[in-house]
Amino acid sequence: MTVLHDVRYAVRLLRREPGYAIVAVVTMALGIGAATSLFSVTYGVLMKPLPFPDPDRVMRITETRKGQQGRIRGTITNGAYLAWRQQASTVEAIGGYSVVPAAMTVSRGGSEPVRLQIGRATPSLFDVVKARPIRGRLFTDADAPSGFHGAAFDALAIIVSYSLWQDWYGGREEAIGSVVRVDEAPVTIVGIMPRDFAFPDRDTRAWLPMPIGTVMTDQGYQRMMIFGALARLKPGASPQQAAAEGTARARSAPDPGFTAVAMFGSTAPPEIVVTSAADAMTAAVRPALEVLLAAVALLLGTATANVGSLQLARATTRRREIAVRAAIGAGRARIVRQLVVESGVVGAAGAVGGMTLVVALHRALPSLLPADFPRVADIAIDRHVLAFALATVVAASVGCGLLPAVHVARVDVAEVLAEDNAASAAGAWRSRAGRWRTVVMAGQIAVACMLLAGAVLLGRSFVALMRADRGYDPSHVLTGRVDLPRRYDGPARAAFADRVVERIRSSPRVVHAAAGNALPFVSGGGNFGFKMPSPANASVMLQVQTLTRAVSPDYFQALRLRLVAGRLLSDADTATTRPVIVVNRSFAQRYLGASPLGTRVPLPFGEGRPDCDVVGVVDDMRQADVGDPPAPEVFASYRQMPTRLVNAPLVFVLRTDDDPASHAAVLRAAVREQDPAVAVDSIATLDERVMTSLAKPRLYTTLLTGFAIAALAIAGVGLFGVLSYSVAQRSREIGIRTALGAQRWDVIALVLRQALAVAIAGVALGLFASFALSAYLGSFVYGVTTHDAASFAAVAVVVVIVAAVACVVPARRAAGVDPVVALKVG
Repeated sequence: MTVLHDVRYAVRLLRREPGYAIVAVVTMALGIGAATSLFSVTYGVLMKPLPFPDPDRVMRITETRKGQQGRIRGTITNGAYLAWRQQASTVEAIGGYSVVPAAMTVSRGGSEPVRLQIGRATPSLFDVVKARPIRGRLFTDADAPSGFHGAAFDALAIIVSYSLWQDWYGGREEAIGSVVRVDEAPVTIVGIMPRDFAFPDRDTRAWLPMPIGTVMTDQGYQRMMIFGALARLKPGASPQQAAAEGTARARSAPDPGFTAVAMFGSTAPPEIVVTSAADAMTAAVRPALEVLLAAVALLLGTATANVGSLQLARATTRRREIAVRAAIGAGRARIVRQLVVESGVVGAAGAVGGMTLVVALHRALPSLLPADFPRVADIAIDRHVLAFALATVVAASVGCGLLPAVHVARVDVAEVLAEDNAASAAGAWRSRAGRWRTVVMAGQIAVACMLLAGAVLLGRSFVALMRADRGYDPSHVLTGRVDLPRRYDGPARAAFADRVVERIRSSPRVVHAAAGNALPFVSGGGNFGFKMPSPANASVMLQVQTLTRAVSPDYFQALRLRLVAGRLLSDADTATTRPVIVVNRSFAQRYLGASPLGTRVPLPFGEGRPDCDVVGVVDDMRQADVGDPPAPEVFASYRQMPTRLVNAPLVFVLRTDDDPASHAAVLRAAVREQDPAVAVDSIATLDERVMTSLAKPRLYTTLLTGFAIAALAIAGVGLFGVLSYSVAQRSREIGIRTALGAQRWDVIALVLRQALAVAIAGVALGLFASFALSAYLGSFVYGVTTHDAASFAAVAVVVVIVAAVACVVPARRAAGVDPVVALKVG
């Protein structure tokens, strides 16, 4: 008898039992598909080498002070960068970069400006990543003059991505040497990068040269820049050695003095941290992917155990068939092979369904993953993913066939042939096979309970995040961003903003309209450090670190910021009146004491009038992550301090009494009326920005909930299948009980008691494991503890209800057994 004959026999058995076949194949498909899909994401994001030569030598360079990173995480200052670059012995090259949206217009045909994400890079950055253009050349030092204005440098050259080359020039050679305009400044395309080059992310479409200025300028004042940096280690050098050298060089750089407070909140000596670029790029998602990978492993284990339990139940009903085979000469190895082949057929069918699911999910990934999810382009169904899928199928198939094979190996042929056709009660439930099925079922329920507990905690956390008090009201608010060309100085920007705001206010259904240089989820504003006398003791100087916002008076009403004390900014606060500011609660509590109103604050950007009077205090406004502690903030009128609008985006905010998205055309028209060459970027409602900020928590919650539901369904279906087999085996016993006077409800209670005992044991085990392991979810939850009793109680109730529902049909079948028929069959 060949293996092919075993396969044909296994297929015939599956056709004979379509219910079992469908359940087993779908269960295996879910487990294999979910595990393979998540592995493809995990491998592409966490394990796949970066697309650079010798990627393990490419490092992310970060500067810290007393463990505090700069106001933009993962950055370094110009002083530390230049000092290390000039005397580097552990690294081959160091390169800097940053990213900014900019208006980019093809000069040919006078086309409308379009908003693109443009990277800034030092010429040495391409040496770090060993990237070379497919056309043209890379940057040279001559391409990057030292000037910096608005959205772009006074650059002479630009390098474009392969996709931009195809979109704008159709892949024609004439692109090299052609002129485009960035922020209304002409630059020449000097290079085209390969198709697979995407740095620092897949949305970057072009690169401008980035000069790194010295700490001390020619005018004698300090200038601190912060930006991202990569370095390539020399062969044999370690990250620890590079960090030690970088720290020593950074400490030899000119002391930025109190400027460091604005960036780091401390004047402590700098320290350089060197980490793998791949690890740094994926640090934000690594813990979540590891938790989800563990969850999907449990799901796969549940699916395998479920099918194995069903296989064991079938093997029990086939004891006589197997004994007959053995009696006529089939060896134990031959019978075990048949059972393993049967499991393999189920696994192969499940693999087909699972890979179909993998392909479908892979196509949908770009729309499912958040926009800032790292390395999405590296996620692929490659040989590593296929090898994992094959290993998973083999392991699952062997696992499914293991229990029935062990059971069959212990069959006593003479004893089985001497039995009658009906299994006894003990054989059905208290036999060795029955006890194994009980253990497997309890384990499946425990896993479902664990996954459901995690899903409930993340779900409640997500709801808490959506309902969190952010200090403003995001409903009925439309926002937009404009990067004005550098020809607009501070006063011109303020006048532009005022004209646009007045035009928007005249539109029907607009309740409030305002402008400023910062908005929640929109980068802008400034971070300043300065000294001021303590209001409680003038001889004590406070080191102040604060965010600054230049806004129009209606900004507070448009966002519905809550006034705590004093007044808000008004139209009466002009360039000819005494400068005033409004501070948030955190600034007042940290620096101004119990009586903040009237305090004079010596702002370093007072434009010749540095002492500003505090006239109001507003409640704290969460800028992005509601879990972060609120930072001190200062709000000033841009009419009094218009230079605060330079080198920052101009943002507009509209509060309406209807659907705010319907006013997008109003915002675009108002801007276009003032300057047709200016493009409005990133128009979105504030509710949409809030939900975008929650994209990762929503993704993790959705995935874990899906795994939990699948595990619960698998456990429920498994319990249903095992009980159905058990009732069929115990039909003679049930018939005898009924003949001796057992009532219908007595039989139902018998089945329910035995099944719910397994379910409750599984719930108890699952809750214990959930309680012990829930600490791993601590960094993912907000507004709920990881040991929340209400969540665990809800999980227990849901699992027991599902188990009870799974018992209903088998219990009713048991109650409907005809004792006459059952005893005749016996």
